[in-house]
Amino acid sequence: MFARIYEFATYGNATGWICAALLILTSVYFAVCAVKLWRIDVAIHRLPDKIVLPMYAVIGVALFTVLVLTEGAEGLRRTSYSAVVLLGIYWVFRMISRRSLGLGDVKLAGVLGMLMGYFSALNILWGTTLAFVFGGCYGLYLVLTKKASLKSHIPFGPFMLAGATVALVFPA
Repeated sequence: MFARIYEFATYGNATGWICAALLILTSVYFAVCAVKLWRIDVAIHRLPDKIVLPMYAVIGVALFTVLVLTEGAEGLRRTSYSAVVLLGIYWVFRMISRRSLGLGDVKLAGVLGMLMGYFSALNILWGTTLAFVFGGCYGLYLVLTKKASLKSHIPFGPFMLAGATVALVFPA
């Protein structure tokens, strides 16, 4: 994300500055929402719609504007498909796991897909893999220390957010 912001800032024209400012605002908004969602999910195992759903609009409009100004239809298509594909994958995970994965996680996946897909489709794979690795390591730690059993539920939103954050800071 930071490299893309720097790239736009060095364009030296109004379009570059507008795109850099939009990406900075998107990053700050995502960070604030991520901290709120992390805290709530850890405390009550929920990702509230009143935080997740506005993220689609705010982040979507910002990325849409940046993509229209820079990449055009190809970037819009890639970012839109990324959101839909990751949301669909998480929906399938939810069905396979007999609803062990919450609907809030599924909704959050679309936003994260949009953000990570802005860079590349490979970034989605990177961020999603990290989420499952982080979550799996934490679950294994809980089981090995006997703080949880194999049937215990852990909040997965924080791991999704952590994986996406790493993928945004260090794009694939």
